[in-house]
Amino acid sequence: MKISVGLKLVVLAAVPLFFYTMTGLMLLGEQRKVFDDMKSSIHETSNQVSRLMLNADRDLYQANNAYLLIESGALDAASLKTMNEEMIANKDQAIERVASAKTLMESAGLLQLDKGESAAKVSDILNSFDDNYNAWFSAASAAANDGKPLAVNPEVDSLFQTARTGVDEVVKNIEAFADEKMEEIESNLDSSQLFTFVAVIVVTLLLLVMLILITRAMTSTIRKVLEKTNLVSQGDLTSPRAAKYGKDELGRILHSVDDMIERMHGLISGVVQNASEVKSSSTRLSIAASESAAASEHVAGQIAEVTQNSEMQARGAAETSRAIEEMTVGIGRIAENTSTMADHSASTSIEADEGREALNRLEERMQGMVDVIHRLSGIIETLEKRSGQIGSIAENITTFSNQTNILSLNASIEAARAGEHGKGFAVVAGEIRKLAASSLASAEGINDLVTETRGEIANASDVMRQTLAEVEDGNNRVAQLNLRLNAISAAVNKMTEQLQESSAITEQMSASSEQVSASSEQSAASAAASLEKTENVAAATEEQLALTDNIADASRTLDHIVDQLGAAVGQFKVKA
Repeated sequence: MKISVGLKLVVLAAVPLFFYTMTGLMLLGEQRKVFDDMKSSIHETSNQVSRLMLNADRDLYQANNAYLLIESGALDAASLKTMNEEMIANKDQAIERVASAKTLMESAGLLQLDKGESAAKVSDILNSFDDNYNAWFSAASAAANDGKPLAVNPEVDSLFQTARTGVDEVVKNIEAFADEKMEEIESNLDSSQLFTFVAVIVVTLLLLVMLILITRAMTSTIRKVLEKTNLVSQGDLTSPRAAKYGKDELGRILHSVDDMIERMHGLISGVVQNASEVKSSSTRLSIAASESAAASEHVAGQIAEVTQNSEMQARGAAETSRAIEEMTVGIGRIAENTSTMADHSASTSIEADEGREALNRLEERMQGMVDVIHRLSGIIETLEKRSGQIGSIAENITTFSNQTNILSLNASIEAARAGEHGKGFAVVAGEIRKLAASSLASAEGINDLVTETRGEIANASDVMRQTLAEVEDGNNRVAQLNLRLNAISAAVNKMTEQLQESSAITEQMSASSEQVSASSEQSAASAAASLEKTENVAAATEEQLALTDNIADASRTLDHIVDQLGAAVGQFKVKA
Protein backbone atom coordinates (compact mmCIF):
# COMPACT_ATOMS: atom_id res chain seq x y z
CA MET A 1 0.00 0.00 0.00
CA LYS A 2 1.44 3.37 -1.07
CA ILE A 3 1.14 6.05 1.64
CA SER A 4 2.52 9.57 1.29
CA VAL A 5 5.08 11.05 3.68
CA GLY A 6 2.52 13.67 4.76
CA LEU A 7 0.07 10.99 5.85
CA LYS A 8 2.84 9.18 7.68
CA LEU A 9 3.75 12.37 9.56
CA VAL A 10 0.08 12.93 10.41
CA VAL A 11 -0.24 9.38 11.75
CA LEU A 12 3.03 9.75 13.67
CA ALA A 13 1.88 12.97 15.35
CA ALA A 14 -1.72 11.78 15.83
CA VAL A 15 -0.63 8.96 18.17
CA PRO A 16 0.70 11.21 21.01
CA LEU A 17 -2.21 13.61 20.38
CA PHE A 18 -4.63 10.71 20.83
CA PHE A 19 -2.92 9.68 24.06
CA TYR A 20 -3.05 13.27 25.30
CA THR A 21 -6.81 13.40 24.64
CA MET A 22 -7.34 10.02 26.29
CA THR A 23 -5.29 11.20 29.28
CA GLY A 24 -7.57 14.23 29.63
CA LEU A 25 -10.65 12.02 29.49
CA MET A 26 -9.11 9.64 32.01
CA LEU A 27 -8.39 12.66 34.23
CA LEU A 28 -12.10 13.51 34.15
CA GLY A 29 -12.84 9.95 35.18
CA GLU A 30 -10.28 10.14 37.98
CA GLN A 31 -11.89 13.36 39.24
CA ARG A 32 -15.24 11.59 39.34
CA LYS A 33 -13.61 8.69 41.17
CA VAL A 34 -12.07 11.05 43.74
CA PHE A 35 -15.50 12.62 44.23
CA ASP A 36 -17.03 9.21 44.74
CA ASP A 37 -14.30 8.35 47.26
CA MET A 38 -14.90 11.61 49.14
CA LYS A 39 -18.63 11.01 49.03
CA SER A 40 -18.15 7.49 50.30
CA SER A 41 -15.83 8.74 53.06
CA ILE A 42 -18.31 11.41 54.17
CA HIS A 43 -21.19 8.95 54.06
CA GLU A 44 -19.13 6.44 55.98
CA THR A 45 -18.32 8.96 58.71
CA SER A 46 -21.93 10.15 58.79
CA ASN A 47 -23.27 6.61 58.93
CA GLN A 48 -20.84 5.61 61.68
CA VAL A 49 -21.76 8.62 63.82
CA SER A 50 -25.49 8.16 63.15
CA ARG A 51 -25.26 4.46 63.89
CA LEU A 52 -23.42 5.07 67.16
CA MET A 53 -25.89 7.76 68.22
CA LEU A 54 -28.91 5.65 67.26
CA ASN A 55 -27.48 2.67 69.11
CA ALA A 56 -26.85 4.95 72.08
CA ASP A 57 -30.48 6.08 71.83
CA ARG A 58 -31.56 2.45 71.77
CA ASP A 59 -29.43 1.81 74.86
CA LEU A 60 -31.15 4.77 76.48
CA TYR A 61 -34.53 3.22 75.83
CA GLN A 62 -33.40 -0.18 77.05
CA ALA A 63 -31.98 1.38 80.24
CA ASN A 64 -35.22 3.32 80.71
CA ASN A 65 -37.28 0.14 80.15
CA ALA A 66 -35.19 -1.63 82.80
CA TYR A 67 -35.80 1.31 85.15
CA LEU A 68 -39.56 1.21 84.52
CA LEU A 69 -39.66 -2.52 85.25
CA ILE A 70 -37.73 -1.98 88.47
CA GLU A 71 -39.93 1.01 89.42
CA SER A 72 -43.11 -1.02 88.84
CA GLY A 73 -42.29 -3.22 91.84
CA ALA A 74 -43.56 -6.33 90.05
CA LEU A 75 -40.21 -8.15 89.84
CA ASP A 76 -38.89 -10.84 92.07
CA ALA A 77 -35.40 -10.60 93.54
CA ALA A 78 -33.65 -12.44 90.68
CA SER A 79 -35.39 -10.40 87.98
CA LEU A 80 -34.74 -7.22 89.93
CA LYS A 81 -31.04 -7.99 90.03
CA THR A 82 -31.03 -8.79 86.33
CA MET A 83 -32.79 -5.53 85.44
CA ASN A 84 -30.37 -3.53 87.60
CA GLU A 85 -27.43 -5.13 85.80
CA GLU A 86 -29.06 -4.53 82.41
CA MET A 87 -29.79 -0.91 83.31
CA ILE A 88 -26.15 -0.33 84.28
CA ALA A 89 -24.87 -2.17 81.18
CA ASN A 90 -27.09 -0.16 78.82
CA LYS A 91 -26.07 3.05 80.58
CA ASP A 92 -22.37 2.21 80.10
CA GLN A 93 -22.94 1.22 76.44
CA ALA A 94 -24.79 4.46 75.75
CA ILE A 95 -22.00 6.56 77.28
CA GLU A 96 -19.33 4.54 75.41
CA ARG A 97 -21.09 4.91 72.05
CA VAL A 98 -21.63 8.63 72.51
CA ALA A 99 -17.93 8.96 73.39
CA SER A 100 -16.98 6.99 70.24
CA ALA A 101 -19.23 9.23 68.14
CA LYS A 102 -17.62 12.28 69.73
CA THR A 103 -14.15 10.93 68.92
CA LEU A 104 -15.13 10.31 65.27
CA MET A 105 -16.60 13.78 64.89
CA GLU A 106 -13.58 15.34 66.57
CA SER A 107 -11.18 13.56 64.17
CA ALA A 108 -13.34 14.76 61.25
CA GLY A 109 -13.54 18.32 62.64
CA LEU A 110 -17.32 18.19 63.06
CA LEU A 111 -17.69 19.19 66.74
CA GLN A 112 -18.41 22.80 65.74
CA LEU A 113 -21.49 21.94 63.67
CA ASP A 114 -24.56 23.96 64.66
CA LYS A 115 -27.18 22.91 62.12
CA GLY A 116 -29.79 21.60 64.59
CA GLU A 117 -33.02 23.25 65.71
CA SER A 118 -31.42 24.71 68.83
CA ALA A 119 -28.43 26.08 66.82
CA ALA A 120 -26.18 24.71 69.55
CA LYS A 121 -22.76 23.29 68.69
CA VAL A 122 -22.35 19.54 68.64
CA SER A 123 -19.58 19.74 71.24
CA ASP A 124 -21.91 21.56 73.65
CA ILE A 125 -24.73 19.09 72.95
CA LEU A 126 -22.49 16.10 73.67
CA ASN A 127 -21.15 17.67 76.85
CA SER A 128 -24.74 18.41 77.96
CA PHE A 129 -25.69 14.83 77.11
CA ASP A 130 -23.14 13.48 79.58
CA ASP A 131 -24.49 15.75 82.32
CA ASN A 132 -28.18 15.12 81.52
CA TYR A 133 -27.73 11.38 81.14
CA ASN A 134 -25.80 11.06 84.39
CA ALA A 135 -28.47 13.15 86.11
CA TRP A 136 -31.20 10.87 84.74
CA PHE A 137 -29.33 7.74 85.75
CA SER A 138 -28.79 9.04 89.27
CA ALA A 139 -32.46 10.02 89.60
CA ALA A 140 -33.63 6.71 88.09
CA SER A 141 -31.37 4.68 90.40
CA ALA A 142 -32.59 6.61 93.43
CA ALA A 143 -36.25 6.23 92.45
CA ALA A 144 -35.84 2.51 91.69
CA ASN A 145 -34.29 1.82 95.08
CA ASP A 146 -36.55 4.02 97.27
CA GLY A 147 -39.05 1.18 97.72
CA LYS A 148 -41.94 3.29 96.37
CA PRO A 149 -43.29 1.76 93.15
CA LEU A 150 -44.62 4.29 90.62
CA ALA A 151 -46.06 3.76 87.17
CA VAL A 152 -44.66 7.10 85.98
CA ASN A 153 -42.13 9.34 87.69
CA PRO A 154 -42.45 12.80 86.03
CA GLU A 155 -39.04 14.02 87.21
CA VAL A 156 -37.18 10.96 85.92
CA ASP A 157 -39.15 10.95 82.67
CA SER A 158 -38.35 14.65 82.08
CA LEU A 159 -34.63 14.02 82.60
CA PHE A 160 -34.81 11.07 80.18
CA GLN A 161 -36.45 13.14 77.43
CA THR A 162 -33.88 15.91 77.92
CA ALA A 163 -31.02 13.42 77.48
CA ARG A 164 -32.64 11.94 74.32
CA THR A 165 -33.10 15.36 72.73
CA GLY A 166 -29.33 15.79 72.47
CA VAL A 167 -29.01 12.44 70.64
CA ASP A 168 -31.61 13.37 68.03
CA GLU A 169 -30.06 16.78 67.43
CA VAL A 170 -26.57 15.31 66.90
CA VAL A 171 -27.99 12.91 64.28
CA LYS A 172 -29.75 15.78 62.50
CA ASN A 173 -26.54 17.84 62.56
CA ILE A 174 -24.46 15.11 60.95
CA GLU A 175 -27.12 14.40 58.31
CA ALA A 176 -27.41 18.11 57.43
CA PHE A 177 -23.61 18.37 57.22
CA ALA A 178 -23.40 15.34 54.90
CA ASP A 179 -26.06 16.75 52.54
CA GLU A 180 -24.44 20.20 52.45
CA LYS A 181 -20.95 18.77 51.89
CA MET A 182 -22.20 16.56 49.04
CA GLU A 183 -23.73 19.56 47.28
CA GLU A 184 -20.51 21.56 47.70
CA ILE A 185 -18.31 18.74 46.37
CA GLU A 186 -20.69 18.12 43.45
CA SER A 187 -20.56 21.82 42.51
CA ASN A 188 -16.74 21.91 42.70
CA LEU A 189 -16.51 18.72 40.65
CA ASP A 190 -18.75 20.12 37.91
CA SER A 191 -16.64 23.29 37.69
CA SER A 192 -13.36 21.33 37.65
CA GLN A 193 -14.56 18.87 35.02
CA LEU A 194 -15.87 21.68 32.80
CA PHE A 195 -12.53 23.51 33.00
CA THR A 196 -10.56 20.32 32.30
CA PHE A 197 -12.79 19.40 29.34
CA VAL A 198 -12.51 22.88 27.79
CA ALA A 199 -8.72 22.89 28.32
CA VAL A 200 -8.35 19.48 26.63
CA ILE A 201 -10.43 20.64 23.64
CA VAL A 202 -8.49 23.93 23.25
CA VAL A 203 -5.05 22.27 23.52
CA THR A 204 -6.13 19.51 21.12
CA LEU A 205 -7.29 22.06 18.53
CA LEU A 206 -4.04 24.05 18.87
CA LEU A 207 -1.98 20.88 18.43
CA LEU A 208 -4.04 19.91 15.37
CA VAL A 209 -3.46 23.33 13.77
CA MET A 210 0.30 23.11 14.46
CA LEU A 211 0.36 19.56 13.09
CA ILE A 212 -1.38 20.61 9.86
CA LEU A 213 0.93 23.61 9.31
CA ILE A 214 4.15 21.67 10.00
CA THR A 215 3.04 18.70 7.87
CA ARG A 216 2.10 20.94 4.93
CA ALA A 217 5.45 22.74 5.08
CA MET A 218 7.48 19.50 5.22
CA THR A 219 5.51 17.66 2.52
CA SER A 220 5.64 20.71 0.22
CA THR A 221 9.46 20.80 0.42
CA ILE A 222 9.75 17.01 -0.02
CA ARG A 223 7.47 17.11 -3.09
CA LYS A 224 9.58 19.89 -4.63
CA VAL A 225 12.80 17.92 -4.06
CA LEU A 226 11.22 14.76 -5.47
CA GLU A 227 9.92 16.57 -8.59
CA LYS A 228 13.29 18.20 -9.27
CA THR A 229 15.29 14.99 -8.78
CA ASN A 230 12.86 13.06 -11.00
CA LEU A 231 13.37 15.66 -13.75
CA VAL A 232 17.16 15.44 -13.31
CA SER A 233 17.01 11.64 -13.51
CA GLN A 234 15.16 12.08 -16.84
CA GLY A 235 17.82 14.51 -18.08
CA ASP A 236 15.66 17.64 -17.70
CA LEU A 237 17.66 20.52 -16.17
CA THR A 238 15.11 23.28 -16.92
CA SER A 239 13.31 23.32 -13.55
CA PRO A 240 13.38 26.86 -12.03
CA ARG A 241 14.79 27.67 -8.59
CA ALA A 242 12.41 27.88 -5.62
CA ALA A 243 11.15 31.35 -4.69
CA LYS A 244 12.20 30.92 -1.04
CA TYR A 245 13.78 28.27 1.18
CA GLY A 246 13.06 27.08 4.68
CA LYS A 247 15.65 27.50 7.43
CA ASP A 248 15.59 23.84 8.47
CA GLU A 249 17.37 20.79 7.02
CA LEU A 250 14.68 20.26 4.36
CA GLY A 251 15.09 23.87 3.20
CA ARG A 252 18.87 23.38 2.94
CA ILE A 253 18.32 20.16 0.98
CA LEU A 254 16.04 21.98 -1.50
CA HIS A 255 18.61 24.80 -1.80
CA SER A 256 21.41 22.27 -2.42
CA VAL A 257 19.32 20.47 -5.07
CA ASP A 258 18.65 23.78 -6.87
CA ASP A 259 22.37 24.65 -6.70
CA MET A 260 23.26 21.22 -8.06
CA ILE A 261 20.77 21.55 -10.95
CA GLU A 262 22.05 25.05 -11.74
CA ARG A 263 25.69 23.89 -11.73
CA MET A 264 24.84 20.88 -13.87
CA HIS A 265 22.89 23.15 -16.25
CA GLY A 266 25.91 25.44 -16.60
CA LEU A 267 28.23 22.47 -17.04
CA ILE A 268 26.09 20.76 -19.68
CA SER A 269 25.53 24.05 -21.53
CA GLY A 270 29.29 24.65 -21.54
CA VAL A 271 29.92 21.09 -22.68
CA VAL A 272 27.43 21.48 -25.54
CA GLN A 273 29.00 24.76 -26.64
CA ASN A 274 32.56 23.49 -26.32
CA ALA A 275 31.67 20.26 -28.09
CA SER A 276 30.36 22.30 -31.01
CA GLU A 277 33.57 24.31 -31.12
CA VAL A 278 35.67 21.15 -30.86
CA LYS A 279 33.65 19.62 -33.70
CA SER A 280 34.27 22.69 -35.86
CA SER A 281 37.99 22.72 -35.00
CA SER A 282 38.21 19.00 -35.70
CA THR A 283 36.62 19.52 -39.11
CA ARG A 284 39.08 22.28 -39.95
CA LEU A 285 41.92 20.10 -38.68
CA SER A 286 40.79 17.22 -40.87
CA ILE A 287 40.61 19.49 -43.92
CA ALA A 288 44.05 20.91 -43.15
CA ALA A 289 45.46 17.41 -42.69
CA SER A 290 43.97 16.34 -46.04
CA GLU A 291 45.41 19.36 -47.77
CA SER A 292 48.79 18.75 -46.12
CA ALA A 293 48.74 15.11 -47.22
CA ALA A 294 47.89 16.12 -50.79
CA ALA A 295 50.70 18.65 -50.80
CA SER A 296 53.14 16.10 -49.42
CA GLU A 297 52.14 13.55 -52.07
CA HIS A 298 52.53 16.19 -54.73
CA VAL A 299 56.02 17.02 -53.42
CA ALA A 300 56.95 13.32 -53.39
CA GLY A 301 55.67 12.84 -56.97
CA GLN A 302 57.58 15.78 -58.24
CA ILE A 303 60.81 15.13 -56.34
CA ALA A 304 62.56 14.42 -59.67
CA GLU A 305 61.74 17.91 -60.78
CA VAL A 306 62.93 19.51 -57.53
CA THR A 307 65.61 21.43 -59.23
CA GLN A 308 63.28 22.95 -61.76
CA ASN A 309 60.44 23.50 -59.31
CA SER A 310 62.37 24.38 -56.12
CA GLU A 311 60.81 27.80 -56.07
CA MET A 312 57.35 26.22 -56.38
CA GLN A 313 58.28 23.71 -53.67
CA ALA A 314 59.38 26.56 -51.36
CA ARG A 315 56.02 28.28 -51.83
CA GLY A 316 54.25 24.97 -51.17
CA ALA A 317 56.34 24.46 -48.06
CA ALA A 318 55.44 27.97 -46.88
CA GLU A 319 51.73 27.27 -47.44
CA THR A 320 52.08 23.99 -45.59
CA SER A 321 53.78 25.80 -42.71
CA ARG A 322 50.93 28.30 -42.51
CA ALA A 323 48.36 25.48 -42.55
CA ILE A 324 50.21 23.69 -39.76
CA GLU A 325 50.27 26.91 -37.73
CA GLU A 326 46.50 27.29 -38.18
CA MET A 327 46.06 23.67 -37.16
CA THR A 328 48.24 24.27 -34.06
CA VAL A 329 46.07 27.26 -33.09
CA GLY A 330 42.90 25.15 -33.50
CA ILE A 331 44.35 22.36 -31.39
CA GLY A 332 45.26 24.89 -28.68
CA ARG A 333 41.65 26.11 -28.58
CA ILE A 334 40.46 22.53 -28.35
CA ALA A 335 42.81 21.93 -25.42
CA GLU A 336 41.52 25.07 -23.60
CA ASN A 337 37.87 24.11 -24.14
CA THR A 338 38.52 20.56 -22.98
CA SER A 339 40.23 21.83 -19.80
CA THR A 340 37.27 24.14 -19.06
CA MET A 341 34.83 21.27 -19.54
CA ALA A 342 36.88 19.11 -17.14
CA ASP A 343 36.78 21.89 -14.48
CA HIS A 344 32.98 22.21 -14.80
CA SER A 345 32.61 18.44 -14.54
CA ALA A 346 34.68 18.33 -11.32
CA SER A 347 32.54 21.15 -9.82
CA THR A 348 29.37 19.24 -10.67
CA SER A 349 30.77 16.12 -9.01
CA ILE A 350 31.41 18.12 -5.80
CA GLU A 351 27.81 19.46 -5.80
CA ALA A 352 26.48 15.93 -6.28
CA ASP A 353 28.54 14.77 -3.28
CA GLU A 354 27.09 17.62 -1.16
CA GLY A 355 23.55 16.63 -2.16
CA ARG A 356 24.34 13.03 -1.23
CA GLU A 357 25.63 14.16 2.20
CA ALA A 358 22.41 16.15 2.78
CA LEU A 359 20.37 13.04 1.99
CA ASN A 360 22.53 11.03 4.41
CA ARG A 361 21.72 13.56 7.17
CA LEU A 362 18.01 13.24 6.35
CA GLU A 363 18.34 9.46 6.54
CA GLU A 364 19.94 9.80 10.02
CA ARG A 365 17.00 11.98 11.16
CA MET A 366 14.54 9.34 9.92
CA GLN A 367 16.49 6.69 11.85
CA GLY A 368 16.22 8.89 14.95
CA MET A 369 12.42 8.93 14.50
CA VAL A 370 12.46 5.11 14.34
CA ASP A 371 14.40 4.99 17.66
CA VAL A 372 11.88 7.36 19.33
CA ILE A 373 8.96 5.17 18.17
CA HIS A 374 10.75 2.08 19.57
CA ARG A 375 11.04 3.77 22.97
CA LEU A 376 7.36 4.81 22.87
CA SER A 377 6.41 1.18 22.09
CA GLY A 378 8.32 0.10 25.22
CA ILE A 379 6.36 2.61 27.34
CA ILE A 380 3.05 1.26 25.96
CA GLU A 381 4.10 -2.30 26.85
CA THR A 382 4.87 -1.13 30.41
CA LEU A 383 1.39 0.45 30.61
CA GLU A 384 -0.14 -2.83 29.48
CA LYS A 385 1.69 -4.69 32.30
CA ARG A 386 0.51 -2.10 34.86
CA SER A 387 -3.08 -2.57 33.65
CA GLY A 388 -2.75 -6.31 34.25
CA GLN A 389 -1.52 -5.65 37.80
CA ILE A 390 -4.47 -3.30 38.48
CA GLY A 391 -6.84 -6.02 37.16
CA SER A 392 -5.33 -8.51 39.64
CA ILE A 393 -5.86 -6.04 42.49
CA ALA A 394 -9.50 -5.53 41.42
CA GLU A 395 -10.02 -9.31 41.44
CA ASN A 396 -8.61 -9.46 44.99
CA ILE A 397 -11.02 -6.70 46.06
CA THR A 398 -13.91 -8.65 44.49
CA THR A 399 -12.90 -11.80 46.40
CA PHE A 400 -12.60 -9.83 49.64
CA SER A 401 -16.05 -8.23 49.09
CA ASN A 402 -17.66 -11.63 48.46
CA GLN A 403 -16.12 -13.03 51.65
CA THR A 404 -17.22 -9.95 53.63
CA ASN A 405 -20.75 -10.34 52.24
CA ILE A 406 -20.84 -13.99 53.37
CA LEU A 407 -19.58 -13.02 56.84
CA SER A 408 -22.23 -10.27 57.13
CA LEU A 409 -24.91 -12.78 56.09
CA ASN A 410 -23.75 -15.19 58.79
CA ALA A 411 -23.76 -12.31 61.28
CA SER A 412 -27.35 -11.44 60.31
CA ILE A 413 -28.39 -15.07 60.84
CA GLU A 414 -26.75 -15.13 64.28
CA ALA A 415 -28.39 -11.79 65.15
CA ALA A 416 -31.79 -13.17 64.14
CA ARG A 417 -31.20 -16.15 66.38
CA ALA A 418 -30.33 -13.81 69.27
CA GLY A 419 -33.73 -12.15 69.02
CA GLU A 420 -34.24 -8.83 70.78
CA HIS A 421 -30.66 -8.76 72.10
CA GLY A 422 -29.19 -9.19 68.60
CA LYS A 423 -30.92 -6.25 66.93
CA GLY A 424 -27.94 -3.96 67.27
CA PHE A 425 -25.68 -6.69 65.86
CA ALA A 426 -28.15 -7.12 62.97
CA VAL A 427 -27.93 -3.42 62.18
CA VAL A 428 -24.13 -3.64 62.10
CA ALA A 429 -24.25 -6.77 59.91
CA GLY A 430 -26.60 -4.99 57.49
CA GLU A 431 -24.26 -2.04 57.23
CA ILE A 432 -21.31 -4.37 56.61
CA ARG A 433 -23.29 -6.14 53.88
CA LYS A 434 -24.00 -2.78 52.24
CA LEU A 435 -20.32 -1.86 52.39
CA ALA A 436 -19.39 -5.24 50.90
CA ALA A 437 -21.91 -4.76 48.07
CA SER A 438 -20.55 -1.25 47.42
CA SER A 439 -16.95 -2.59 47.40
CA LEU A 440 -17.98 -5.38 45.00
CA ALA A 441 -19.61 -2.87 42.63
CA SER A 442 -16.53 -0.62 42.78
CA ALA A 443 -14.22 -3.60 42.09
CA GLU A 444 -16.34 -4.62 39.10
CA GLY A 445 -16.21 -1.02 37.80
CA ILE A 446 -12.42 -0.98 38.19
CA ASN A 447 -12.17 -4.35 36.41
CA ASP A 448 -14.28 -3.06 33.48
CA LEU A 449 -12.17 0.12 33.29
CA VAL A 450 -8.94 -1.93 33.30
CA THR A 451 -10.31 -4.20 30.52
CA GLU A 452 -11.19 -1.18 28.37
CA THR A 453 -7.82 0.46 29.08
CA ARG A 454 -5.91 -2.70 28.10
CA GLY A 455 -7.87 -2.84 24.83
CA GLU A 456 -7.03 0.80 24.10
CA ILE A 457 -3.34 0.17 24.93
CA ALA A 458 -3.35 -2.83 22.56
CA ASN A 459 -4.82 -0.64 19.79
CA ALA A 460 -2.18 2.02 20.50
CA SER A 461 0.53 -0.65 20.24
CA ASP A 462 -0.83 -1.73 16.83
CA VAL A 463 -0.87 1.89 15.63
CA MET A 464 2.71 2.31 16.88
CA ARG A 465 3.89 -0.74 14.93
CA GLN A 466 2.16 0.56 11.78
CA THR A 467 3.77 3.99 12.29
CA LEU A 468 7.19 2.33 12.62
CA ALA A 469 6.65 0.45 9.34
CA GLU A 470 5.65 3.67 7.57
CA VAL A 471 8.70 5.58 8.85
CA GLU A 472 10.97 2.74 7.71
CA ASP A 473 9.30 2.90 4.28
CA GLY A 474 10.08 6.66 4.16
CA ASN A 475 13.68 5.84 5.08
CA ASN A 476 13.84 3.40 2.14
CA ARG A 477 12.57 6.10 -0.22
CA VAL A 478 15.31 8.46 0.95
CA ALA A 479 17.82 5.67 0.25
CA GLN A 480 16.38 5.31 -3.30
CA LEU A 481 16.83 9.05 -3.82
CA ASN A 482 20.44 8.67 -2.66
CA LEU A 483 20.96 5.91 -5.26
CA ARG A 484 19.67 8.23 -8.00
CA LEU A 485 22.14 10.94 -6.96
CA ASN A 486 24.92 8.33 -6.98
CA ALA A 487 23.95 7.42 -10.57
CA ILE A 488 24.11 11.09 -11.58
CA SER A 489 27.52 11.48 -9.89
CA ALA A 490 28.80 8.36 -11.67
CA ALA A 491 27.65 9.75 -15.05
CA VAL A 492 29.44 13.05 -14.35
CA ASN A 493 32.63 11.21 -13.32
CA LYS A 494 32.50 9.16 -16.53
CA MET A 495 32.11 12.34 -18.57
CA THR A 496 35.11 13.84 -16.72
CA GLU A 497 37.24 10.82 -17.63
CA GLN A 498 36.25 11.16 -21.31
CA LEU A 499 37.16 14.87 -21.24
CA GLN A 500 40.54 14.08 -19.68
CA GLU A 501 41.17 11.50 -22.40
CA SER A 502 40.18 14.05 -25.05
CA SER A 503 42.56 16.60 -23.48
CA ALA A 504 45.45 14.10 -23.62
CA ILE A 505 44.76 13.35 -27.28
CA THR A 506 44.61 17.07 -28.04
CA GLU A 507 47.99 17.63 -26.38
CA GLN A 508 49.42 14.78 -28.47
CA MET A 509 48.02 16.39 -31.63
CA SER A 510 49.54 19.75 -30.63
CA ALA A 511 52.97 18.15 -30.22
CA SER A 512 52.62 16.39 -33.58
CA SER A 513 51.61 19.63 -35.31
CA GLU A 514 54.66 21.39 -33.88
CA GLN A 515 56.85 18.62 -35.25
CA VAL A 516 55.17 18.95 -38.66
CA SER A 517 55.66 22.73 -38.60
CA ALA A 518 59.35 22.33 -37.77
CA SER A 519 59.80 19.78 -40.54
CA SER A 520 58.00 22.04 -43.02
CA GLU A 521 60.23 24.98 -42.17
CA GLN A 522 63.32 22.77 -42.47
CA SER A 523 62.11 21.55 -45.87
CA ALA A 524 61.58 25.10 -47.15
CA ALA A 525 65.02 26.17 -45.90
CA SER A 526 66.66 23.16 -47.49
CA ALA A 527 64.95 23.80 -50.84
CA ALA A 528 65.98 27.44 -50.84
CA ALA A 529 69.53 26.74 -49.60
CA SER A 530 70.57 23.98 -51.89
CA LEU A 531 69.11 21.88 -54.66
CA GLU A 532 71.84 19.36 -53.95
CA LYS A 533 69.98 18.15 -50.86
CA THR A 534 67.14 16.68 -52.91
CA GLU A 535 67.35 13.34 -51.17
CA ASN A 536 67.13 15.02 -47.76
CA VAL A 537 64.11 17.00 -48.99
CA ALA A 538 62.50 13.76 -50.21
CA ALA A 539 63.09 12.12 -46.83
CA ALA A 540 61.70 15.15 -45.04
CA THR A 541 58.68 15.10 -47.35
CA GLU A 542 58.02 11.42 -46.56
CA GLU A 543 58.30 12.21 -42.84
CA GLN A 544 55.88 15.08 -43.29
CA LEU A 545 53.44 12.73 -45.06
CA ALA A 546 53.64 10.27 -42.16
CA LEU A 547 53.02 13.05 -39.64
CA THR A 548 50.09 14.28 -41.70
CA ASP A 549 48.62 10.77 -41.57
CA ASN A 550 49.03 10.83 -37.79
CA ILE A 551 47.23 14.17 -37.66
CA ALA A 552 44.41 12.76 -39.79
CA ASP A 553 44.12 9.74 -37.47
CA ALA A 554 44.12 11.99 -34.41
CA SER A 555 41.49 14.19 -36.04
CA ARG A 556 39.24 11.17 -36.66
CA THR A 557 39.75 10.01 -33.05
CA LEU A 558 38.86 13.49 -31.80
CA ASP A 559 35.79 13.45 -34.05
CA HIS A 560 34.68 10.15 -32.50
CA ILE A 561 35.23 11.47 -28.95
CA VAL A 562 33.23 14.62 -29.75
CA ASP A 563 30.39 12.44 -31.09
CA GLN A 564 30.39 10.41 -27.86
CA LEU A 565 30.43 13.59 -25.80
CA GLY A 566 27.52 14.98 -27.82
CA ALA A 567 25.55 11.76 -27.28
CA ALA A 568 26.23 11.93 -23.51
CA VAL A 569 25.14 15.56 -23.08
CA GLY A 570 22.25 15.04 -25.50
CA GLN A 571 20.49 13.11 -22.73
CA PHE A 572 20.11 16.36 -20.78
CA LYS A 573 17.52 19.03 -21.51
CA VAL A 574 18.76 22.58 -20.86
CA LYS A 575 17.31 26.05 -21.27
CA ALA A 576 17.90 27.78 -24.58
